[in-house]
Amino acid sequence: MNKKIAVTCDKDNQLTDFASLSHIIIFENNGTAWKIRKRFPFNFSSIKTAQEIRDYTRNLILKLDDCKIIASGSINGLIYNVFDRMRFAIFEIDSLDDNMLDKIITDIYNSLHDVNNNVPVATAPVETTGGIYYLDLIKLQNAHPDISSKKALRAFIDNSPFIRLDLVCSHIPAWLKSPEYEKKLDITTRNSGSSLLVSISKKCLD
Repeated sequence: MNKKIAVTCDKDNQLTDFASLSHIIIFENNGTAWKIRKRFPFNFSSIKTAQEIRDYTRNLILKLDDCKIIASGSINGLIYNVFDRMRFAIFEIDSLDDNMLDKIITDIYNSLHDVNNNVPVATAPVETTGGIYYLDLIKLQNAHPDISSKKALRAFIDNSPFIRLDLVCSHIPAWLKSPEYEKKLDITTRNSGSSLLVSISKKCLD
C-alpha cells in the first residue's frame, strides 16, 4: 500500500469538509516525512442534485490517480457511498498534522489483515453509479490468477448496457484491440503511476 492521503482543504490550506472544500491536497510519506505531492482546486459549490454529486465525486476520484485514502472534516452520505464503492479508505478527522496522517496509515495497516480476509476482490465490473462500472484488474489477477481479463470482462461488455466501464490495469488487454471490439468501443487511457487507467464506452452505431 502506498502512503498517499488526499485531504479536503479550504482556501487557507486548513482541514475542512466537502461543503467548504476549496481544493484537495495529496500528502505522501517518502519514508521519512510527509510532503505535499499534489494540490488542485475542487469544490462542490455549484452542485445541487444527487446525481450531480455522484458524478462530481467520480470526477474527483479520477484526479486522485493512485491515491486510495480520503480524509475530511466531514463526509456526507452520497459522497461517502461513492468513495466506499470505489474501495477507498475513508477517514473523518478533526485535525491535520503529521501525527494524524501517521495515525491514518497505522489504522489501515492494523485493519489490513481483516479487510483482506473479509472483503473479497470483485471478479466482475461493479456499478458505482448509474450506468458507470469499475473493476481493478490488477487486484483481481493478483487474487485470482485463474481469471483472465477476457473471462472477467467479455460477457459484461458483450451483454450488459453501460455508459462507461473504468478499469485499472497494467496494459490494455490485447483482445480489446481486435477489430471486433475496435469497431464498437471507444477506449481512452491515461497513466497513473505504474498502472493504466482505462475508460471504455460503447460507440453509437448507425
